[in-house]
Amino acid sequence: MIAGLKGRVLKVGEDFVLLETPGGVIYKVKVPALLLSRIQTGEEILFHTYANFSQSGIELYGFEREEELKVFETLLEIPGIGPSMSLKVLSELSISELISAVKTGNVNILKRVKGLGTKKAEMIVFVLKDKLFELGVFDEENYAISEALKALVSLGLEYHVARNLINIALKEGAKSAEEMVMLALKNRDKLEGGSAL
Repeated sequence: MIAGLKGRVLKVGEDFVLLETPGGVIYKVKVPALLLSRIQTGEEILFHTYANFSQSGIELYGFEREEELKVFETLLEIPGIGPSMSLKVLSELSISELISAVKTGNVNILKRVKGLGTKKAEMIVFVLKDKLFELGVFDEENYAISEALKALVSLGLEYHVARNLINIALKEGAKSAEEMVMLALKNRDKLEGGSAL
């Protein structure tokens, strides 16, 4: 499996780039429009890639960051959403917009993507909502949550316990990772005492 490609951009197409690797092999890589608009012919670039195998051949999809690739792959798990639609989502929405839509349940943001109806938009929100931590896709608040999670797990708490404690801390107004950890440790006794969280 091709996990990534590094090389020189020979051509920037409508939804793809032609990438020449140091070994002289030229690959056609489909990339999101938001990334495509920043790529210049002749520059060196590293893509995190996904290979899609179909009857028509192999298609490569490339992303600047590993977390974008993870989101792309997660979208593929949703029934009725294939590589083309997943690429459209990441072409028309930035990662921060996608995170915002998922966190707030705002399907209207997702429906800006051409061809994405209400049902599929709702499914994306449902599937991604519980996976933002796992995917490593963070805005500023989620970065603090991630740091707090790491700290609590390093103290010996199980992941799901730490996550529940952080949710309580957020409801109590915690903003920074330090505040989340402090409040989580204070509330640990409640959780261990059998409170349904």
